Amino acid sequence: MATSAPPNLERFWHPPPASLATELPAIRSSLAQFPSPQLSVSRVAQLDADLLDHELEGILGAPVWKAMEGIRAPGRRSWEPEMMAMLRIAVLKMSLYDRGATYGAGLQNLKYRNEWKHQEGGLQSTAIDSSLLPIQKAAYMTLLVLPSYLYSRIRDRMLSSSWSDEDLPRSWLFLLDLRRGLVKRRREEDDGQWGREWKRVAWEVLSLGEKLGAIAALVNFLVFLYDGRYRTLVDRVLGMRLIYAQRSITPNVSFEFLNRQLVWEAFTEFLLFLMPLINVHRLRLRLSRLLSTKSAKSRSLALILSALPAPLARTLRVTPRQQLAAPSSAESEGEKDSTKPAERPKGPLHFLPDSTCPICYSQSTAPPTSLPTDPTTSADSGLSSSLAASAAAGEQDTSVKLPYTTDCGWECRYCYYCVVGRLAAAQEEGEESWGCLRCGGEVRGVKREVEKVVESGDEGLLVAPVEGGEEADESGSEGGADEEQQEETGSIGSEHDRWRA
Repeated sequence: MATSAPPNLERFWHPPPASLATELPAIRSSLAQFPSPQLSVSRVAQLDADLLDHELEGILGAPVWKAMEGIRAPGRRSWEPEMMAMLRIAVLKMSLYDRGATYGAGLQNLKYRNEWKHQEGGLQSTAIDSSLLPIQKAAYMTLLVLPSYLYSRIRDRMLSSSWSDEDLPRSWLFLLDLRRGLVKRRREEDDGQWGREWKRVAWEVLSLGEKLGAIAALVNFLVFLYDGRYRTLVDRVLGMRLIYAQRSITPNVSFEFLNRQLVWEAFTEFLLFLMPLINVHRLRLRLSRLLSTKSAKSRSLALILSALPAPLARTLRVTPRQQLAAPSSAESEGEKDSTKPAERPKGPLHFLPDSTCPICYSQSTAPPTSLPTDPTTSADSGLSSSLAASAAAGEQDTSVKLPYTTDCGWECRYCYYCVVGRLAAAQEEGEESWGCLRCGGEVRGVKREVEKVVESGDEGLLVAPVEGGEEADESGSEGGADEEQQEETGSIGSEHDRWRA
């Protein structure tokens, strides 16, 4: 059973009215007069393209300049402007003239088009862009290369001839006097002055042109930031505009590398600011002492430290693997005491008397003419040579002042200031001990030596050195004098108890 369509849907299309046949051509002709949508090109991409072009010139020009430095004779003029001009011409020929875009613009998905053609029809956003004319390409290469080359050469010539140091013209009438060529008799001084003034005027004109060019470039840059059409003055003069080569491509900008670079740069600047404020040497010494203390209490930590590489172990000053089974300090001291020789060993300055400080002597006198450890030289000859050297150097007080004795095993006497300074220097260097100059033993601490006053009848007062911990068993007056002397010097020694044995 067939169904009939509704009456309102029987005819869904109606022919146009007769009046539209005359109005349609007029409407079509008026569409060309309406402006097209504004074409917007990224300003950042255009500036990046210019930056990439300059980077390319620097990369290509660096080996050329290096090669020219070896060829150019000293005192001759540099061929750098000519080489730069030839390099720019070659790059522009292979990029702009052949492809219609520079290498930097191609990397940013940009190309040049003839903006004058699009301004005539009022169509900016079109599917087909007008390409550059050959005369535009040639003019672009000329304006980009020739002015910079001429400016560089003219400026070098003026600077080498000191045109900028000439006097300014006295008057413009004197400078523009055209009758000077008709006068037969003119003085040479006026003629030379006239030429020097023209040189100064030429220099001022060049400087003025440079300033005007900078101002024009600034104005063009501000206009470019406003409308984003012409990046440089040459582009504006020649009607060359950068547009997208492929508009369907969505720019994929990744800031991962930039963020990483900024983080590393900030971290580097922070380290450059912080490192001068840190005493790395003292920090290393404290770390080595902490590791040594902890490793002495923990066997596992000692095993870990012993497994470190030799360079790292030397840097941290930890115990090497070969010394793990070494005897303790108490056992080694007991062995030293049991094997202690009857005579004091001979150190570098063993020939000095006990009343002379070896450190003061080594700092104030010249070394002896013969080595004290030479077996062919007796002790008397070494002493006589050292005394002769001391006499030649001048009479200097090298006696022990505020005596302190070391724990090297022979209680060698030194000045307090001298021995504490050497121990502090050894501690700063990370050394556990310091070598005694009298006996050659290891010094780790010092103790105060107190003088004991002994009275024996009519023989007067005898002074005998004793240890700081002993007390006098003589009369009360002698004990009182000893206590007064200890009170006077006790404050000095109490500040440095860390050096005591």
